[in-house]
Amino acid sequence: MFDLTGRVAAVTGASAGLGRQFALALAKQGADIAIMARRKNKLEEVAQEIRTTGVKCLVVPCDVTKLDQVKDSVATIINKFGKVDILVNNAGGGGSAPLEEMTNEIWQHNIDLELTGTFQCTREFGREMLKRGYGRIINIASIFGLVGNADVPVAGYHASKGGVVNFTRAAAAEWATRGVTVNALCPGFFPSEANNPEAMAAMDSFIRRCTPMKRPGKEGELDSAIIFLAADESTYVTGSVVTCDGGWTCI
Repeated sequence: MFDLTGRVAAVTGASAGLGRQFALALAKQGADIAIMARRKNKLEEVAQEIRTTGVKCLVVPCDVTKLDQVKDSVATIINKFGKVDILVNNAGGGGSAPLEEMTNEIWQHNIDLELTGTFQCTREFGREMLKRGYGRIINIASIFGLVGNADVPVAGYHASKGGVVNFTRAAAAEWATRGVTVNALCPGFFPSEANNPEAMAAMDSFIRRCTPMKRPGKEGELDSAIIFLAADESTYVTGSVVTCDGGWTCI
């Protein structure tokens, strides 16, 4: 069950953090992997890890906010593997500031990276999937795309991730009869490059107060959700918003 042998997965934002974890999780299930991000040196390090699982891994430097780079990346991956079966839209990370101090530049950076990048990758990879009548698209949103918060001033992030959630539903509805499923995964707080140990320590009381499980997520606790949504077994699942948050959004 959940065997991805013979499948090809593209993962954006895969140079570190959750993107790296998602790419490794899919590789361990047998998928060949194309990893995308802006930092080629970091991608090369991740690629070495992925290749130890026995699958092929292609490094594709790409800024998902740049349409020409996204198009070139799709062409490069298709040229290498002949297809793309799975897309994980994970690229993200925007600035923050109290709402009354937030500049247009911070706001636009969030929208460009989190929302427009997801749209551009979904459209360009989706076109290739639609040609074959098969695809699994997983958009990495956030619990902050579902709820607000009074402790961390990230209104631009809330807005962009909320957009990702409803974009996922719209794309899923449009492509529902064409063999391409589109789902969103909304993590709670997990260790990552941005959520480094210092940042997690600073937010510890906030996380414990808001999470019924009284702890942040651990590395690997998102893997099963990604694998399921990427697998053939999720055939009848589309437009879903899957939370993995220790109960944050249930209260």
